[in-house]
Amino acid sequence: MARRFAKVGRLVAVLLTAICFCACVKDDVNRGNDALRIGDYDRAVANFSKALDMQPANRDARYGLALAYYSIAEENERLKVPVLETWQRTVNEFRILSRVDSSGRISGTYSTSLFYLARATLASNGHADVLPLLDKSIALDSANYFSYNLKALVLGNLGRTEEAKKIFVFIVTKNPKFASAYLNLGNIYWTEGDIESAWDIWSMGHEALPENAGLAHWTTVAEDSLKALAIAGEL
Repeated sequence: MARRFAKVGRLVAVLLTAICFCACVKDDVNRGNDALRIGDYDRAVANFSKALDMQPANRDARYGLALAYYSIAEENERLKVPVLETWQRTVNEFRILSRVDSSGRISGTYSTSLFYLARATLASNGHADVLPLLDKSIALDSANYFSYNLKALVLGNLGRTEEAKKIFVFIVTKNPKFASAYLNLGNIYWTEGDIESAWDIWSMGHEALPENAGLAHWTTVAEDSLKALAIAGEL
């Protein structure tokens, strides 16, 4: 009988410990979410990290930590301070989170993080190979036109202009309000000396986005160049 009571006592102790453990993790996650909501990102990181020390596969804590790092990186972007390390940390957290949460709910934010990491990497080293990051970003979110646009720019800088052109055309076809794609595609034609094609693209963009100063400027530049060529009898 005494052994039976001892066994029951141990079982009760284990159950109470498990309940306390789960409650502690939940409390840390809740505190992390509260801190994240009011912009106290360092405290959010601390609380989510504490929860993950006890339960590394906790989805809510992983998601909260990834969002906290994402928010820190965005804040650093606004403050014009170095962001490469923060975006690396953010992407790493989303990578781990993707092993815990395969629902696809994080794909959009994960994709955006990869875009920002690629951009920050290029800012740090203009010759870095960021195409794998951008391909992963696009695979996660096929509507991330910022990643498509940056990929096309990278390809253009590598001399792979025909591939770049196809991507820019894809972007403006899918998203006619994406100004950078018009500007960048027109720039390729302008650099190649194909002023007519450059004008076609820039004027098309200007028609779609009449308030965009860059498209208005380059459309006028191309028009003036075409008039000069016509007067010179070169058209």
